Amino acid sequence: MRTGLLATALAVLLAPAAAPAADPPIVYQTQPIGRLLDDTRATIALVGGEKAVDEFNDVIKRALGEKGFDGLDLNRPVVGYVDVPADPKDTVAVLALPVTGEKEFLDFCERWNEGKPKALKDGLYEVPALNPDLKAVMRVSDGYAYVATAARDPGRALDPKALVPVAKVYDPTDPSLMVGRVYFDRFPKELRDKAAEGLDQAKKALAEMKLPPDTSDVARKAFDQFAKLATRYLDLSKGAKEAALRVNLDPATGDVSAEATLTAVPGSPLDQMIAGMKPTVNKFGGLLTPDTATGFKTRLPLFTDEIRTAAGEGLEALRKQVANNNFVGPAKGLIDEILKGGIRTVKTGEVDVVAAVRGPAKDGTFTAVGAIAFEDPSGVEKEIKKLIEAQAPQPFQDAITWDAAKVNGVSIHTLDIAKAAGGSDRELRQLFGPTAVVAVAFAPKAVYAAVGPDAVAAVKAAMALKPAPSPVLDVVLNADRVAKMVGVFDPQAAAQVARAFGKEDKLISAVSLDVGGGKELRVKFGINVRLLPRAAVSGRSAPVPPPMRFKK
Repeated sequence: MRTGLLATALAVLLAPAAAPAADPPIVYQTQPIGRLLDDTRATIALVGGEKAVDEFNDVIKRALGEKGFDGLDLNRPVVGYVDVPADPKDTVAVLALPVTGEKEFLDFCERWNEGKPKALKDGLYEVPALNPDLKAVMRVSDGYAYVATAARDPGRALDPKALVPVAKVYDPTDPSLMVGRVYFDRFPKELRDKAAEGLDQAKKALAEMKLPPDTSDVARKAFDQFAKLATRYLDLSKGAKEAALRVNLDPATGDVSAEATLTAVPGSPLDQMIAGMKPTVNKFGGLLTPDTATGFKTRLPLFTDEIRTAAGEGLEALRKQVANNNFVGPAKGLIDEILKGGIRTVKTGEVDVVAAVRGPAKDGTFTAVGAIAFEDPSGVEKEIKKLIEAQAPQPFQDAITWDAAKVNGVSIHTLDIAKAAGGSDRELRQLFGPTAVVAVAFAPKAVYAAVGPDAVAAVKAAMALKPAPSPVLDVVLNADRVAKMVGVFDPQAAAQVARAFGKEDKLISAVSLDVGGGKELRVKFGINVRLLPRAAVSGRSAPVPPPMRFKK
């Protein structure tokens, strides 16, 4: 008997045990399911009204029956993680869903998948996977249903000793609606070494890559710059420490954003690059005033030497093509000056472009104003004058007033629309007023233009603007003012705009892109769902899609 007990004890001690739960290299989390549902309904109501919300609720009811989400705990967050071993083929993704009880969750699974989960041994259940090439199993533990998915053996991640506790994955201080994080130093050393080897191989492949013999010189030069940029970024990527992607939704305003961040190993070249990034500014961002109906501002993404060089070489090649062809006729000199100025401007890396339509004023008229960065446009100004004097009809020339005004030595030229159009300007007069003029100024580092009843004043104000922090891209819209602008031409079209975008008299950022550095690299993309046409979320033309079902 003693021998039997000793053998049993040795067997227990020597039996292979599951590895203790390690810090996973990839984790993700969401706010509680109840909040996700509430925010979704609020957003649908904001865009499509209560009818769209009713349709959404009906879809859920048809899919899940009267019990709906019974079995899920709607007041706790959803979490998950990815276990990545030395052999990436053994990767297992785990999703942990908060449940009210094992039996209740099994009932929910049966309603969701229209079939009971298959009971396996040791408390595991087989469940349908997202992909037929994958396997999925589930275990309920500590109030969560852990669903593991893998190509080979998902069950290994659900051994009780291998389960990662929710508290180890969930960060209660992160207010994001959804967030996923990647910790590069948590990947196995063997895998990190393989990744480094892969980066070196990619660099070698870029260096040895040959373009077809008939490739143009422009394409070759552009590829050379791309290869330099890719090689540099591959080197920099070795200093990555942590990356995150956060998704947020404000149901009160309709703003949806996706923000990616990257932190680097302290002291690494990547860390130094991120720390040295300056805030994005726009020289003319102030053109988007509160009375703007619609407009945009952007700075072209010429943020590296390689991109600037490639863009400049492309413009230079185009300039040579223009010089060797006569198809442009009398405008050849003007196009050449535009391209030469474009090359100068690209080299600065600060190519800002802003345009806006403002109004309506008290008399119902609108004013359009814009500006573009341009290094020394004096040659363009001279060529425009020369071309107009040689080619433009006399009535058009008579409508121009050269040097109509001056600001700090810079001339503002005007064009009387009514005189130049000769009676064919009805729509322009409707929008910009019967006394509207076009005003243009060629300043040392920018070109300004405006159309409206007081275009000269608009150009003067634009020339006085100072650079200010700004997103890389921002497209703005005031639904009420846009409807009024469209209504100048067609009242029925104005009504359609109001039905599509609403009637709020407020300037909204419709689409934006922001990039910043410092402690971390940050790239944020935003969109406002209130500006989505209401037909996209309500009515028979665009029904709310049903929940996804996972079946074998």
